Amino acid sequence: MEIWSQASAATRRMSALLTLVALLYVVSYLTGWYLISIRNPAAVHFAETLTHTILTQRPFTTVIGALRAGNLAQAILLTFVFNLTSGAFLSTTLPGILPLVGVFGVVVITLVRGFTVGVTYPAVLASSPAAFIVGMGTLLLELGAYVFSGAAGINIALAPIFPGRQGVQSRWAAFKAAWRDAARVYVIVIILLALGATWEMTGIFLLMKPT
Repeated sequence: MEIWSQASAATRRMSALLTLVALLYVVSYLTGWYLISIRNPAAVHFAETLTHTILTQRPFTTVIGALRAGNLAQAILLTFVFNLTSGAFLSTTLPGILPLVGVFGVVVITLVRGFTVGVTYPAVLASSPAAFIVGMGTLLLELGAYVFSGAAGINIALAPIFPGRQGVQSRWAAFKAAWRDAARVYVIVIILLALGATWEMTGIFLLMKPT
């Protein structure tokens, strides 16, 4: 309970940043969705190229191989580990190690990711009612996790520039405090990504089964 209480307190301290990152995802997703809906040539080409790349490279091929072999647990674990390390920490939290510059890094990654999902997911969601349920659940859980990891990254990048936000005067103390808050909110990130990986892989596994 203490861990959850600390995570909740850190979330409240980062509420403004969480709102900002969530809005960036919504705006960039809707932009991608709109361009795909009007069949913008550049957006369509980007979506097709990206989809082909994803479907033919790791970790997707490894995960699909595990599902085809009936190893659902392995597919869930691989998806969770990849999303936690690459999707959350390396891309949206670690950039915060660069004071102020890290803010722009996280923002750019957030906008690109939201746009990417916006141009690729409509086809998935429209393919069948079951795919819509699986895709929407995955979208909410995984992007929800990235909202928290992104806000943590921005918070870290801002800490040495505005130490008062952390309630201290020392830039170094503020930097360390921001990392402690990041560790606390990662409890939520881990839970959301674990649920997302389980939901997504179980859904794909069931969809792959012959009817």
